[in-house]
Amino acid sequence: INMKRIRVIARERIIDPSTMRIHTDAGLMALNGYWENVYEVDDDYSKTSFILDLEDKVPELRGRTFQIIELD
Repeated sequence: INMKRIRVIARERIIDPSTMRIHTDAGLMALNGYWENVYEVDDDYSKTSFILDLEDKVPELRGRTFQIIELD
């Protein structure tokens, strides 16, 4: 089975009152609303299953917006 590395970013939906949009990553980091980690997964992994499992293992990430970036 081939493996690949992915970077998972979870952003909390925190609104910046000055722009009325979700804070930038820098703003989220300051508010502890930005989280990222790198994982090794099977080539044919399911993004949905991976995120659901991650939310079970790290409950404070539930309800965040997730981004998955495949690394070389």
